[in-house]
Amino acid sequence: MDYIISFDIGTTEIKGIMVNKYGEILLEGSTPLKMIYGQNGEKEQNPESWWEGIIEIVACWKRKEIINLYDVKAITLSGQMENVIPISYNNKCERAILYSDTRAKEEAEYINHSYKDIGEVIGNYVRSSTPFAKLLWLKNKDRDAYHSAKSFVFSAKDYIIYKLTSSFVTDPITGATTGMMNLNKRIWEEDIIVPMGIDIEKLPEILQPEEKAGRLSANAAEITGLQEGIPVLCGSGDAGASTIGAGAVAEGQGYLHLGTTGWVAIPAKKFVSHSSAFTLAHLPKHLLIAVIPLLNGGNIYEWGVQTFTDSEDYEGFERMVKESLSKKNDVLFLPYLYGERDRKEGGAFISITAKTTKEDFTRAIVEGLCYSIKQICDELLSPKEGDITIIGGTSRSTVLCQCLADVLGRQINVPKNSHVLTSYGALAPAFIALGWSQSYNHFVRDYINKKKHVHFKPDMSKREYHIEQYKRYIKYAKRK
Repeated sequence: MDYIISFDIGTTEIKGIMVNKYGEILLEGSTPLKMIYGQNGEKEQNPESWWEGIIEIVACWKRKEIINLYDVKAITLSGQMENVIPISYNNKCERAILYSDTRAKEEAEYINHSYKDIGEVIGNYVRSSTPFAKLLWLKNKDRDAYHSAKSFVFSAKDYIIYKLTSSFVTDPITGATTGMMNLNKRIWEEDIIVPMGIDIEKLPEILQPEEKAGRLSANAAEITGLQEGIPVLCGSGDAGASTIGAGAVAEGQGYLHLGTTGWVAIPAKKFVSHSSAFTLAHLPKHLLIAVIPLLNGGNIYEWGVQTFTDSEDYEGFERMVKESLSKKNDVLFLPYLYGERDRKEGGAFISITAKTTKEDFTRAIVEGLCYSIKQICDELLSPKEGDITIIGGTSRSTVLCQCLADVLGRQINVPKNSHVLTSYGALAPAFIALGWSQSYNHFVRDYINKKKHVHFKPDMSKREYHIEQYKRYIKYAKRK
């Protein structure tokens, strides 16, 4: 039997799966990751922790002795994007500036001022989180880090590809987040990059997700226990893999990814003009992906569990929410604990009284998160049309999924193994490369759409309540 390994490197954990040519998950593994916070709000990770996590997952599989790892025919990956990862001439890398790091505000303003029409070329305007701005920040303010770098890569999975093959590559989905890729041509836009003083030879080669980045090196084979020479595919940034995992390969098929953070996304055939949206390349070359990020997602749910229960009792938290649902509750929660868009204020509870219980707080947390998701859905998706698919770890909360169905007035569909569907979506390039599937559409038809789903239908008796609460939410949310 032949197998494919897929890894997804997120912000808080790495997930890995091994599947056969029938798409059956035979092995699964994960390992946690830690963030590094600087004194001035810097957000980084040590890329070697990603590599150590990959080694740990494969070692765990090897100990189980269920499958011969020499039968693995390809490795494919997905990972967090918008990073800046400098790899030095001595092959060392101790820092990755993450997507949520916004240190490059001045540089972003300078780039946008210098190129008024940059959005028309790259599909997005440069933000403080954009790698183009962060590269300029490094060049201006951390010269040693910039000049000692042989290459920069922009996704966590790109760094793992380097460790596996010694190749410097990235994919068009990740490339679209850098602020330097021509979105239509899927190549680096030299006319913007070079005048800013960025060395274009330090940028990785852009390959299609199904293209081979290289083969597993002898050194990587010895460390991991995998067979030398296995093809390692370029793979996709996490937004692309998630979009495939959600089955969204046609224009207008919206979905919600709800992990630690999250996003609402929809495939489109042309650039989507929206102040909060990113426009990315999709794995099918004829499509783009419009994405509105959600900085406050599963992390809000996690905060609620940690704050209002003992020993991170998830079941207890959901029981508390259900208990509060049986009575009237006017408490409102603005879930902006981790920032959001251009808001300067943080989160808040509104309308609490001496009679407010812990259960009321937990319910308000879940409802507030759902209202913030509705705000984004209303901006990007067609109103009141069709079901919405949710993937990501937080989709395992039945209370949250039911509340979201009630708030949106739409059926919510959660696929089986939703928590690993980004890793599963990342399989598609490998299936195509090995000839196991003809196209991304065929992969979705044969392996995604046939998965079992859990369906949450809206309770229309709660519709009026949520309409009124949402009006209150919007009133307070607009106070920045």
